[in-house]
Amino acid sequence: MTSTTELKSVSETVTSGIAMLLLLSSVLHLFTSSFIEALVYLIIALVLFSYCHRLTFDPFKKQVVITKQLSVLSRNIWTIHQSLIPLKTVTDMSVEGNKQLSYLGISYLANGKRPAIYSFSCLRQTSQLDEILSGVGFDQNKGQTGASYTDGAARETPVTLAELFPSFMRNNRAIEACFPVLRCALPTPQEKRHIAWMVVGGFGFMTGAVLYSSQNYVAGLVLLVLTYLSYWLMCVLISNKHYFVYHSPCNEIEVEKDSLLLPALLFKDKQPRKVNKGEVKCIKAHWNTFTVSDLDRLAASTRRNHIVELVFDTEYGTTVSLSGMSVEAEPLLLALTHWQYPLSVAHTNKAVFPIVKHFQYGMLVFILGIIIWAMTTYVLPIILNK
Repeated sequence: MTSTTELKSVSETVTSGIAMLLLLSSVLHLFTSSFIEALVYLIIALVLFSYCHRLTFDPFKKQVVITKQLSVLSRNIWTIHQSLIPLKTVTDMSVEGNKQLSYLGISYLANGKRPAIYSFSCLRQTSQLDEILSGVGFDQNKGQTGASYTDGAARETPVTLAELFPSFMRNNRAIEACFPVLRCALPTPQEKRHIAWMVVGGFGFMTGAVLYSSQNYVAGLVLLVLTYLSYWLMCVLISNKHYFVYHSPCNEIEVEKDSLLLPALLFKDKQPRKVNKGEVKCIKAHWNTFTVSDLDRLAASTRRNHIVELVFDTEYGTTVSLSGMSVEAEPLLLALTHWQYPLSVAHTNKAVFPIVKHFQYGMLVFILGIIIWAMTTYVLPIILNK
């Protein structure tokens, strides 16, 4: 592999697509004698065309380089941001996706101590991705550490809770005993999700009917947003009702020195259990760093690790998977480690807040809708009048 092998991010590809639309608008305005507007569109298009967000591997310095910059004809004009990840700090790498869209996750130790993850996605660059992984020395079948690798699976990482949650674990805090579980934030049962989809279908039919009968795009957009929100609202209502146990309404996890009291809502048979420490096989905690999208990360000052899944594996069976939204995971883990319960901490690729990605998709659809509306309102009438 050469040092010139690089990956173009999805953000650069999308930006180039928007630039193409603006360039087309510039040409159309030029034909209509709107020189000033054509010049403005052209300048914006050129700025967008110059945006680059790329990942390369430097085989000489043994580091991964992620660069955001403005460049023209391969000459750098302005470097927006550059991240350097030395290969010696990389603890794990994960690859997901298909031939069209690929995701690369790099787990490393920032500043040599703090666990961090950088996510990068690209379109139709499988061969370039394979070259970079080969140069890094990552085997997609075994993983960098030689462990068994499976897409999306959790992998053990040599980190402690103090490293994952430094601001919480290093402070002097009282060990709590009771931890309420938020029923509506528990995973929606698979066999009841069809109810949510039926509601979405009803709202979708209503949206189509309004658009067809009145051609009111504003009302259609409002109904489209309500259609999307209806799915999540129904999931919340379904979970809240499903996990309410009438004969045992207690929804608190109690952690004591020698036993755990697990509420009935965590078990399939809806029976509460007091589990002795010796009856606990393992408590599995899966964590991930909050990611704004698969393209970019939050600033270091606001970046935090979160518990994505928390499962109690006991001799009575395993519990429903808890998340950081359904229970206060940090004080719960602090109590479990204080009383020396068997705890396994692993990293996972699952999103911390999946709804964030859906909001991003919604914003993309909104932007595309604005572009289509502008083209049909202003551009097409000009072309047809010609």
